[in-house]
Amino acid sequence: MKLTHHGPQDYQSLLMHQEAVRMLEADPSLMERLLAILADWDTHVSSRSRPLREKWVQIIKDQNWSLAVEDSELANQLRQASPMASLLPSNVRFEIIRQVRALKDQQHA
Repeated sequence: MKLTHHGPQDYQSLLMHQEAVRMLEADPSLMERLLAILADWDTHVSSRSRPLREKWVQIIKDQNWSLAVEDSELANQLRQASPMASLLPSNVRFEIIRQVRALKDQQHA
């Protein structure tokens, strides 16, 4: 994948969401954790991102994971207001970060 200025961050987020979806499919009870995080965010996060959080509530309730991992501008925007990466164990999160950093370094070499 060729990374653009925002490419590495978007790609990293996509990889994290793909892993989170695998976890959710294996253990649907994790959805309650995501809904609780979104409810908590509503109490202290900017109201400007409320429509994105509301969309996430609908995605989670509908289990519409395809939108979470779609390669589109809308999906990129949604992932910026997503609680899903919080499901990942630290070692998984750090491995994804390492992979994207290595890819970015390769392209700058």
